[in-house]
Amino acid sequence: MEQCSFLTSPIFSVHPDNRRIFIWRERGSRNNPAFMPESVRFGSGRVLVYGGISIDGGTDLFIIRDGSLTARRYRDEILRPIVVPYAAAIGDDFILMDNFRPHRANLVSDFLFERGIL
Repeated sequence: MEQCSFLTSPIFSVHPDNRRIFIWRERGSRNNPAFMPESVRFGSGRVLVYGGISIDGGTDLFIIRDGSLTARRYRDEILRPIVVPYAAAIGDDFILMDNFRPHRANLVSDFLFERGIL
């Protein structure tokens, strides 16, 4: 039986969350501009991605842009173009393992049921 685990929209942070940056420098070089860390004033520096992994391969990572991932966006931007074709390629042994909150919405469950994935 072929199982397919889909990454449940992990968020990768580009910047430290706790705003603590450790810099090793020589004694007496505290105010040297070469040792001043860059700071980011605007934007979170985060990337939200989605992708599928199975024993025999996987899907490309899909970068989720422009806001949060709602159930409708999940259906239209991920399920239709990525999951449904991947499930068809695997066949009857395909098992979707996904438990992210928008993915459990009735809209999503109904869509997957209609296509025989649930």
